[in-house]
Amino acid sequence: MTLRLYVALAGLAVVTYPAWPAQQRGWVLLAVCLSPLPALVTGLRRTAPGAARVAWWLLLAGTVVYGIGNAVWAWRLTDAGRAVADADNVVRVTMTMGGGLTLAASLTVVLRRGRADIGGIIDSVIAAIGLSGVLWSIVLLPAMTADGLSTGQQIIRFLNVFLLAGTLGGMLRVSLAPYRPSAPVMLLCASGAFALAQNVSTVIGADWQNIPYMAAFVAVGGAALHPSMAQMTAPGPTPVDDLSTGRLVFLGIMLAIAPVIGGARELLGLSSDGVLLVISSAVMIPLVMARIARLSRARRAAETALHRLATSDSLTGLPNRAACVERITRELAAGPDDLAVLFCDLDGFKPVNDRLGHAAGDALLIGVAEHLRARLRNEDLVGRFGGDEFVIVCRGPGAADAMVDRVRTLAARSFAVGGEQVRIGVSVGVAIARPHDTTDAILTRADLAMYEAKKRKKVGVISVASA
Repeated sequence: MTLRLYVALAGLAVVTYPAWPAQQRGWVLLAVCLSPLPALVTGLRRTAPGAARVAWWLLLAGTVVYGIGNAVWAWRLTDAGRAVADADNVVRVTMTMGGGLTLAASLTVVLRRGRADIGGIIDSVIAAIGLSGVLWSIVLLPAMTADGLSTGQQIIRFLNVFLLAGTLGGMLRVSLAPYRPSAPVMLLCASGAFALAQNVSTVIGADWQNIPYMAAFVAVGGAALHPSMAQMTAPGPTPVDDLSTGRLVFLGIMLAIAPVIGGARELLGLSSDGVLLVISSAVMIPLVMARIARLSRARRAAETALHRLATSDSLTGLPNRAACVERITRELAAGPDDLAVLFCDLDGFKPVNDRLGHAAGDALLIGVAEHLRARLRNEDLVGRFGGDEFVIVCRGPGAADAMVDRVRTLAARSFAVGGEQVRIGVSVGVAIARPHDTTDAILTRADLAMYEAKKRKKVGVISVASA
């Protein structure tokens, strides 16, 4: 109800703005621009204390600074007219400071909502440079040059556009993320778009220029009063940075847009801003390179994680069956000399699993895996082949016998699982590689030897057979 009433009253003021006498419009604008203040205070009270409030505090501070500038503008408009009000230095400085605080709020939302989304921050800055460069080259610079604005005035205007473009870029980054955006985020996107429209309309001298400016403040107030406003700064899912075709197209367009527009204007015989072209290119190129580097690292990390998932046993973390087969194949390709494969099966595991439950059985398998892993050399491999079967691959003179001795310590100890101390036995089949051996052949011999050893199985004892 409060949100609807606020939007209705503030929207009415915005719509009727052109009907007010020229000397009184400044006060109408000031009232609308100050209207988000109570809404922001109300929103802050509804937000949990701490980091979640930072973005809203920054928005409140930005609105206060804007309010100061708007108050000075309204006073100067009444006292000396529109031209003097627009040229007032206090008005210009406060507009830039307010834009900076609003941009800081936007980046805070990106960091909070996107869980320290540094890539999102870089994207926001890239979008800000690209968008502000387009507006500057095509609309702002030609209009300001024609009006005879000083360099200082042009710099202030460019900073305002850049800050607003960065704010809009940050909000779009959050709204386009792979989770449902909240209504406050969409309202702040609209606010940034309205403010950018106001800057463009001011330069080209449109009569309706203050309407989008006031609409921007109404959108901020609406965001603060919306029932879901707390979601805007609530941490969302970790953003996925992928080196997709769409992402590369975006970065390519942003990198090329300033030189293309500048070159096109030169070809058409229009003036272009060489300084802006040099500065934007000098800033944009390192940002795009940094962004591609981050995306490339993320891609490599994802590929590594997928490879680990495909070659690791999810329970014990040991290499799985596929990884064991791949390692044996690679070792055989290097030559059969002193290469041994040990096929180990746990004796007494099934009774423990049946009596104490699957959780206890899993804990026992993890304990066995940790014990075997701790007793390997760096060049050896132990993997879980499946169920309660483990495969060890080792190479070197006497390596098989030494490995059997290490496995013997497994049968000599007890494991604490399911609230009890349990012991197991191990049946081990040892296969020594032969010339022209294949992976299947050496694994089959080790498996058959293991079944031969199993004829003498006993809990607490290691049984060994060779093939």
